Amino acid sequence: MKIVYLGNFNNTNSDSTEKHISFAFKELGHEVIEIPEITERDGEPISEFTHKEIVEATRDADLFFFHQGCVREEKTFQRLINVLAEVTCPKVFWFFDKIWQQREMILDIIIPFCDWAFMTDGTWRKSRGFKNTTWLMQGIGNKDTSLGTPRDEYKCDVAFTGSEQSNWLPYREKFIAELKKKYGDKFKVFSKVFNRDFSDLCQSAKILVAPKEPQDNFYWSSRIYITLGSGGFMLHPKFEGLKDEFTEGKHFAGYKDFKDMTDKIDYYLEHEKKRKQIQKEGYEYCIANYTYKHRVEKILAVLKENKIL
Repeated sequence: MKIVYLGNFNNTNSDSTEKHISFAFKELGHEVIEIPEITERDGEPISEFTHKEIVEATRDADLFFFHQGCVREEKTFQRLINVLAEVTCPKVFWFFDKIWQQREMILDIIIPFCDWAFMTDGTWRKSRGFKNTTWLMQGIGNKDTSLGTPRDEYKCDVAFTGSEQSNWLPYREKFIAELKKKYGDKFKVFSKVFNRDFSDLCQSAKILVAPKEPQDNFYWSSRIYITLGSGGFMLHPKFEGLKDEFTEGKHFAGYKDFKDMTDKIDYYLEHEKKRKQIQKEGYEYCIANYTYKHRVEKILAVLKENKIL
């Protein structure tokens, strides 16, 4: 099958999820034509995808596949709508992240142009009446799932990975500040750590923590899959839907609120043997069930079941 894939392939500042998904498609025997949403040079955008290149590439394709990165700005969003109106092969997208505010408007417009839509926000999906949608969480890349190597610069009792400041996530700053206040130098924040470096971090930091917001019972970020799939010990908020993915206390440690989180941190720092057992089982379970190869197989199965492919 020939797949034209519009994605964030040229982002030099992240572990590109699209590269993992593209690899999974190829590993399953499909031809993938990768088209970058934005081409960058020295971290600065120099060009964006064009209407013409998408339409021409999809003339003899079996599937046009894309994500949300290309619809963040109004001009790019309109360009995508024009493309979707002209592309004749099946059109499928997988929307990551929480769907709120302007994103709701964007998806309400895009979904009717597509044959099928996958999304990680199960709460939003349930609130809408679209029949051509499936709730599908993210995963871990399957190109290299080997464990990392401990490194001194990543060693700490408690770690948070991600941006320390964010204009649209003010509660993250409070979350980090409270952990710094309680644990001092035992707590560290690491930003822009990806790929094998992240695997090394997971073997160096004793506990990696995830904040509660903006997640809910049927939406959480890819953090838990990336952390467990890289061999880290994850302390993550408890959510109803997460019970279908992992077993709390066996694959990860769960918490209800900030006090419960710090109680769990103190407990698992003291009980190393139990922590390492959960860490081992979480890693093995994640790579056995939630690599992007597993996710792509699910996508293809849904499309075949609904006679789109």
